[in-house]
Amino acid sequence: MPTLGQDKFVTINGLQLHYVEWGSTGKPSIVLLHGFQSNAHTWDTFSSAMATDYHVLALEQRGHGDSAWAPDGNYAPEAFASDAAAFIEALNLAPTLLIGHSMGGRYAALVTAEHPDKVAKLVMVDTPAELPPNIESLLAQQPDRDNLPEPETFDAFEDIIAKATSEYPLTPEAELRRANYHNLYHGADGKWHWKWDLNLIERECISRILKMDDLYDVFPRVQCPALLFRGAESPLLTAEVAQKMIERLPNGRLEEIANAAHTVNADQAEAFQTITASFLAA
Repeated sequence: MPTLGQDKFVTINGLQLHYVEWGSTGKPSIVLLHGFQSNAHTWDTFSSAMATDYHVLALEQRGHGDSAWAPDGNYAPEAFASDAAAFIEALNLAPTLLIGHSMGGRYAALVTAEHPDKVAKLVMVDTPAELPPNIESLLAQQPDRDNLPEPETFDAFEDIIAKATSEYPLTPEAELRRANYHNLYHGADGKWHWKWDLNLIERECISRILKMDDLYDVFPRVQCPALLFRGAESPLLTAEVAQKMIERLPNGRLEEIANAAHTVNADQAEAFQTITASFLAA
């Protein structure tokens, strides 16, 4: 078994997608889907902990990280979900254990509902079916396609870490460094640039990605065991919405993690790993 994840690529739906593989084949598989504007390496701590008993594959979704951008700008939820289902099929992973954070949790639920033969158990990490009003207001302020801003750059990596530390005070610095290192590249101009496709933040696109109320219609079709995590300090998933979501899952369960915000798997990595491992093994 490798001590580190292996970076690999596979062509899915005409796009070259990057993924990180841990553990070895022949063991039960876990497929991991990251959140919006994130990357596959945000799962490294969890993947390393699970690799002894599982074959773990963290998929980097279209338009993110080292995966290809959609040349036609197709970042509809159905496209992301289709990529994940095709990834499971291409690598012969079914029935897999499917885990998604935030946006990735939505696509994990869509795959589970549409392809029940591909998924044995579902885990969603702080995936909100409804956004709080303040977040809805921010989405309305996003630019349209004709007025996208110049890509944001940083003079030094430490500038990024300082910004991340202020925005994610509950996340250990080591997790912030890993996530951001793989979310940016050091350009020939000496500056640090985001890897993700700028079209992701276009008003119509980001609205389609982050408005997840379709989950209320999807959940009744999720028949396998499902676990929803909520960070007790989450700014995106309220306790009330989390309870509404669980009530619509036929075989669902809710776990609230103290001292965790939106990035539950990074904020409280040990608690997240322990609870998830118990759920998957049951």
